[in-house]
Amino acid sequence: MTRQEADDRLLDAYHEILSEELRLAHSALMEWASFANDDGWPLGRDVLRFARCYGVPVPALGGLVGLLPLRVGQRIVWVDAFREPELARRVCLGTFQRNAMVSFGIFCAAVDTLEREAAPS
Repeated sequence: MTRQEADDRLLDAYHEILSEELRLAHSALMEWASFANDDGWPLGRDVLRFARCYGVPVPALGGLVGLLPLRVGQRIVWVDAFREPELARRVCLGTFQRNAMVSFGIFCAAVDTLEREAAPS
């Protein structure tokens, strides 16, 4: 299987693997961030708010936008794979919950697909 085929399978799985509530939260979060944040991308606090509002797991929603939550004591520290991709590569992904990794895989597949489509032929 090529990388393109693997990415396509992950993107197709978006509708099969993720709950309707999680997909709705993701869509609403992205719409909100496009207007509310300077760079048009969600922040950790946005993920928390939308996860609570839609009743979905914070790690799963965060993974869909490249924000992986890591609990350190009583605080949540966000590994931001969108704004700091190099940092995300240095963190042991086994540290995160499974639902975050499933969502993050979909995020990575989407990023790879967009980069491939934007590359000159």
